[in-house]
Amino acid sequence: MRQLTAILCLLAFCVIILTACGEKADGAMNPVKDEKGTVTGYERKYHNDNGDVTRWDVYDVNQQYDHYVLYEYDSNNRLAKETYYQASGIGVYYYAYSYNDSGKLAEEDFVSVKDGSTRTIYDADGHEEKRYTYDRDDQLIKYELYKNDTWVEAELPTEAETIDSTEPTAS
Repeated sequence: MRQLTAILCLLAFCVIILTACGEKADGAMNPVKDEKGTVTGYERKYHNDNGDVTRWDVYDVNQQYDHYVLYEYDSNNRLAKETYYQASGIGVYYYAYSYNDSGKLAEEDFVSVKDGSTRTIYDADGHEEKRYTYDRDDQLIKYELYKNDTWVEAELPTEAETIDSTEPTAS
């Protein structure tokens, strides 16, 4: 009887914590299928009160926990950050986003704990414009411009140009 009471208390505690965090599970794991209809894995999503996905749990085809993604939103309900974690809870990489005054994407940062990072700058209409690639020591190693629907490597900018051009237009 004590074990049952302890389990019920633990379940109630979990429900309270998830509710307090504003997350709601969509229920049971949902199968993920490829274009042929074959189950390739499973997923479970959690949402906040606005209906935005705040967490996405991913399982393999044997329903073994594989990894998860946490999503954060800014005060205007736009995606601000998505962080990818191993099942063990170790962060692998994240994307961070900022927006200009008209709500278009202004900057996207990708940071990998293993490989370094990239920063992509967007024009006023939200189109890709420039990309900076940094190594693990945060040294600029590559600079590209987006021209004719492709990235073209360009001469590395000076430090002053890099600082001026990587500041977001607005958050």
